[in-house]
Amino acid sequence: MQISLISPYGSLYNSGLRSISSVLKNAGFDTRMIFLPMPSTESGWNLSPFCHISYPESLLQRLKVMTEASAVIGITLMDNYMLAGAELSKTLKRADNFIIFGGVFPTLNPLKALQNADAACIGDGEYAMLELVRQIDAGTVPKAVKNIHFRGQSYPELEYIHDISSLPLPDYGPEGHYVYIERSEEIIPMKSFEDYRPFMEFRPDANPDKPVYIYRMETARGCPDNCTYCANNVLKKVQAPMVRFRTIEKIEEEILWVKEHFPYVTELSIEDDSFFARKDIWETANLLKKYNLPFKSLFTPVYFTEELTTHLIDCGMIACQIGLQSRAFNTETIYRRVAINKNVDEVLKFFSVKYPEFILIIDLIVDNPWETPDDILFTLHYLLDNMPTKAFIGISSLVFFNGTALCNKAIEEKILDTSTDYQLKTWQWHRQNKINYTTLLLVMLKLRLPRGLIRVLASKPLVSLLERKLFTEKLIPVAIRTIKKLYKKIKDTSRSKY
Repeated sequence: MQISLISPYGSLYNSGLRSISSVLKNAGFDTRMIFLPMPSTESGWNLSPFCHISYPESLLQRLKVMTEASAVIGITLMDNYMLAGAELSKTLKRADNFIIFGGVFPTLNPLKALQNADAACIGDGEYAMLELVRQIDAGTVPKAVKNIHFRGQSYPELEYIHDISSLPLPDYGPEGHYVYIERSEEIIPMKSFEDYRPFMEFRPDANPDKPVYIYRMETARGCPDNCTYCANNVLKKVQAPMVRFRTIEKIEEEILWVKEHFPYVTELSIEDDSFFARKDIWETANLLKKYNLPFKSLFTPVYFTEELTTHLIDCGMIACQIGLQSRAFNTETIYRRVAINKNVDEVLKFFSVKYPEFILIIDLIVDNPWETPDDILFTLHYLLDNMPTKAFIGISSLVFFNGTALCNKAIEEKILDTSTDYQLKTWQWHRQNKINYTTLLLVMLKLRLPRGLIRVLASKPLVSLLERKLFTEKLIPVAIRTIKKLYKKIKDTSRSKY
């Protein structure tokens, strides 16, 4: 029996879908994977504040042909891809096939997912999909599968995978793998591991002529923290209450596999929510050093120590990303990050003094309806005073994930209009209909404008004037859209020369 697994994301990483495919293949099923990146839609220069993917008719017809022998079609979806999932399901649904949605969107919104699918996978999908496929392959009507909510049936019994190291390595094919190339409007087969090279390529701004090739991997599932805005706030209840770590032996197995099949890979990106939280983090770092693979990682300030971070850098860590989100006490309290952020002073001092050239990325959240201009200015001035001069800032617009504590708070206080598809909002700050002046001040810091100039522009009289609706809801968004249109026109013109 054939199964098609579809990913609409811009990245071809998708470890969850690849893991499901490996489990199904190991059980003897014919599984194919189809990746549908749409760079034009997902670009930060897209004018739409939402992730409205509209697939060309030629692509949809090609997908119908490719999946006509598939008894099961699985589509992975994040919240802002729900319309893409609906369009794919509408196109690919037949009387004799079964369509199931998986990922964060159906896990947090199973009933909404069931409006466009036969079933929704909640939480871990590997063994749930295997049982579903076995039942369908046996010719029975699937029912009573843990973690799968069937249309018209009650919420399922949930079960999570305790030992994630027991899972096979993610499926990178290349047999049975296909990628949509938007520019040529073609779906091409992956014929060798070399075909993955352009999708792993990254060209640093500092040296664009010397690309690096990054393999993304996870050494754990879940997050040790419980921030109110994060999907993990819900996933801890429906998937697993604790972080599940892969063993060092399993990590080494994957590294050896990468070395053999992707010899061109030059860096690893560790995708764990908080890599520093591993109990065997020192040994894991030694393993990465053993195979001479420079790596990037994410962590939260509470797990920082000078000794550990120095060790990680000595073992090859070349960049790390920390979630600060805000330094204002009011916002930290709302986000449940007061304790999580407690070591951030030490983090910034450490990199400023000991590793001023290190690539440190500091994540911030904007567009929080409870955050005042003074709260944002507090974070701005904190960073102006403490951030390493070579550090980077990542700015994301707040997204309300269904079921999270912050989403529930917004609904209770009538801040969020639940009659709209609020989950479709993009995290990109510059695609919002309202853009605060204080957000632009953070952008200036991101762009490394002179800090003295930013302090002048952050004066209270200027902020008081430019935070008015005339600017935040009209003039600033219009200016941003105009800049984006000009940039896109220039970019399209330069492309047409080749």
